[in-house]
Amino acid sequence: MVRLRAFLLGSSLLLPLLPAALYPAQAQSLTSSFGLAKPDEQTRMLVEADQMVYDYDRERVSAVGNVQIYYGEYALQADKVAYDQGSARLVAEGNVRITEPDGNIVTANYVDITDDFRTGFVRSLRVQTPERARFAADRAERQDDDITVFDKGVYTTCEPCRENPKKSPLWQIKASRIIYNAKDKMVYYKAAKFEFLGVPLLYTPYFAHPDPSRKRASGFLTPKVGFDESLGYYASTPYFWALSDSYDLTLAPTYYSQQGFLSTAIWRQHMGTGVYKIRGSGIFQNDPDAFAGTSGEQDFRGAIDSTGEFNLSKKWKFGWDVSVLSDKRFLRDYELIEDSEDKRSTIYLTGQGERNYFDARANYYNIMTDNLSQSEQAVIHPSVDYSAYSKQPLLGGEGRLQVNSTSLTRDSRSQDTVGGVTRTDGVMGTYMRTSVEASWKRRFVAPGGQLITPFSSLRGDVYWMPSKSGAPAALVDEDTAFRGMPTIGIDYRLPILATAGNTSHIIEPIGQVILRPNETRIGELPNDDAQSLIFDDSILFDPNKFSGYDRIEGGSRANVGFQYRMQMANGWSVNALAGRSFQLSGVNSFSQNDLTSTGLDSGLDKKVSDYVARVGINSNDKISALARGRFDAKTAKLKYGEVAASGTYKRYSGSLGYTYADKRPSAGINEIRQEITSTAAMKFDEYWQVSGATRFDIENNAFVSSAVALKYDDECFAISLSYSNTRDRYTDLTTDQTVRLQFDFKSLGGGEINQSLVND
Repeated sequence: MVRLRAFLLGSSLLLPLLPAALYPAQAQSLTSSFGLAKPDEQTRMLVEADQMVYDYDRERVSAVGNVQIYYGEYALQADKVAYDQGSARLVAEGNVRITEPDGNIVTANYVDITDDFRTGFVRSLRVQTPERARFAADRAERQDDDITVFDKGVYTTCEPCRENPKKSPLWQIKASRIIYNAKDKMVYYKAAKFEFLGVPLLYTPYFAHPDPSRKRASGFLTPKVGFDESLGYYASTPYFWALSDSYDLTLAPTYYSQQGFLSTAIWRQHMGTGVYKIRGSGIFQNDPDAFAGTSGEQDFRGAIDSTGEFNLSKKWKFGWDVSVLSDKRFLRDYELIEDSEDKRSTIYLTGQGERNYFDARANYYNIMTDNLSQSEQAVIHPSVDYSAYSKQPLLGGEGRLQVNSTSLTRDSRSQDTVGGVTRTDGVMGTYMRTSVEASWKRRFVAPGGQLITPFSSLRGDVYWMPSKSGAPAALVDEDTAFRGMPTIGIDYRLPILATAGNTSHIIEPIGQVILRPNETRIGELPNDDAQSLIFDDSILFDPNKFSGYDRIEGGSRANVGFQYRMQMANGWSVNALAGRSFQLSGVNSFSQNDLTSTGLDSGLDKKVSDYVARVGINSNDKISALARGRFDAKTAKLKYGEVAASGTYKRYSGSLGYTYADKRPSAGINEIRQEITSTAAMKFDEYWQVSGATRFDIENNAFVSSAVALKYDDECFAISLSYSNTRDRYTDLTTDQTVRLQFDFKSLGGGEINQSLVND
């Protein structure tokens, strides 16, 4: 069989121009042309078929056998297509499949459409959108480019059953009439019936929802119901109101049987250069006594929070994340926040260039637990960071300038004495510190692959402390204080490469010597940003091992260690590092007590430090493990350690972790801490998965948290049932136990049911 191809141009059928003798009313094995385009268009149409049949008397042309028609962005396939010039309609029969410009796929047994593919009548129609929404009907009519009307139609996003395509899908909506507006991307129903597993569950005379491709449409969102011991039974049905393409409003009233109505409104707006959001929530509690003994024991409780970020230019951004709360526990008690420990309110301005960076931000820490004092938290107003690298080589190396300026206020201080050591976590009053550091380094590659990196830096700090009410006696009396630190050093590494078969090994001895004077004014100046110090492999070769600017390491020191890397041809790799640090001369900064006792018991407070080590394994695909630790310099006793491993194998995945921390009386830690964390998941079917997670406190023989979940998720429906149990770390008594059922009929929406169990 010769396959025929015809290019169709023009506005009318060309049969009157063709000799009748050459074109009888029978099949012809040749290529011909006829017009299918609108009179004012010159769109080219390509027709391919096994045969072309011409009927001169009836002015009809038929393409027969494996017909394919391409017209603009439309594509039509069928067993037979006939064109009638009088009615200007195309009739396609047998295994009809139309692919539309928006990606919709229409399948039917019979299609009667106009020659521009705009309107038409369809029998046994099925439509599939790019987002997998599926329409079906015995009869449908395409009224124009945008509207399709399905009589006795069916809508679902579920794929047909592979074993039995005639079987009812998991869920579907049947209606006497379904109207699909492709322009507005909305689906409307008349006399609709919702079926799940073939069982009718709901009837409504009218119903509408956006199709899956529409991301913003007014309507009700996922409802939420549940029970909480202090709140009672509750139900929430949020409503999303798409006021325009650039702003919207969400109203989420929630009724609690014991506390009354909680009103919540969320406003969002996109302003071209950025977007912002404002959320307000409030409730007049019917039973404040349900929160007796906590900050929640009051009539009115509420919060206003807002986030936003705007691009001022290609390099500059301005944003905020700010919350104003009526009390510490409001967001936690009413489950309006996921992270329940605290919430940082911040306003920031950032700039990013090719070789420089700027960040300025003001911070306020909203404490969300009753046993911590809000007045002891610092208000930062602001903290400014600036970093710039030299554009051109400086003495053949890289120059860098770093600036940090921090101003803060604290209303009260926290102070305790443990083992004869007094620790003051924060200084009352207002102070400001500005630190400027200029640094330089250059790397040389010496013979034999030796890597030699000399470096130097010069840093100066200025403290301004006009208010020292209630300050510790050790704090300097002057309103203005200065501190400086020059540093020179050299880093030496000798990577040694060895290969064995397809495996490469790199053994790298590392030595680092740093020369500098003693740190001055230890304990005389505040320490707010350098209180965290965990000595491990990650900071072994840092010239300054303190975490912030308020402390700076002094005295001459040597850091030594070995690094090992192995790479196999199959993708597996091993990396390891071990080493220690030596105080060569001068005063060891880590052995000196400051206001916060930072450095004591850290493993660096001795002339010869503890050992630190790390080893990691990675398959570069699905399996990884890492172990690191700190070991006593004399006894090799474990002082701090962590082990973590994760992996995926076929339908199984999981992780296991262990952490150990020895006592640190100077930091207020008077007991050994050991925890085991684990997660596991198993996909036991194409759509089914079970998972769990635990966190266990070995020393107290109690679970910190645990969770288990069963989930089903396919292309059209998802449901999960989970249980979680969390112990309050601060009281060590209160336990939050929640059972949660979530379901989602994809493209329609879903719901959530929570059950808070009795707290012990």
